[in-house]
Amino acid sequence: MTETDESRYALRPERIATLADGIFAIVMTLLVLDLKAPEGGTSEHIISELIRQGPKFFSYLLTFGISSVFWFGHHMEFHYIVRSDRMHLWTNLFFLMAVSFLPFSASLLGGNLGVPVASAFYGVHLSLLGFIRYAHWRYITDGKRLVDKEMHQDLIDEVSGTFLWVPCMYLVAAAIAFLNVPASLIIYCGLGLRYLISAKQDRHLTVVKKQDHPAP
Repeated sequence: MTETDESRYALRPERIATLADGIFAIVMTLLVLDLKAPEGGTSEHIISELIRQGPKFFSYLLTFGISSVFWFGHHMEFHYIVRSDRMHLWTNLFFLMAVSFLPFSASLLGGNLGVPVASAFYGVHLSLLGFIRYAHWRYITDGKRLVDKEMHQDLIDEVSGTFLWVPCMYLVAAAIAFLNVPASLIIYCGLGLRYLISAKQDRHLTVVKKQDHPAP
């Protein structure tokens, strides 16, 4: 059976991507519900209440940013996927189940910002998300099972390395939380900001787009 025949009779990945987009949108919206707008009182009272919720604002911004990173990674992976199968479906469902738990972890962190267990719990959750994403990437690219057969192996290997060391760093940050909570929070922020830097797969996407849509 040729690759064209495999793609024709395989499960299509589009509905998984649609479900993921919907869940990410809901999760990222729910994050803001942990913030409560001050009611009544003077300007001083409102400012005081906003300052009091500072840890929750921090947790919201951090988790929204990290959620965006995971959504971007998921979106990037689906750029390469040309077909799906049962194991692929279940892997994505487990990933989305972990994603839907983010508002709880964010609320726990925001309400207990200086508590080591809260920061460690947050890091372990993020590492779980990362390891599921790594397993997903390895599954779809092993033998180029669900991706384009022309996909370069060096790109597969580079993304695999990134998808592995990031959750490992989340685990390191979770462990550091028991020694120094601010240090663990800095690592969480740093790992999120790292994705603002263009990666090799980003440049590859541009090349693929130009090849798929040649100039007239």
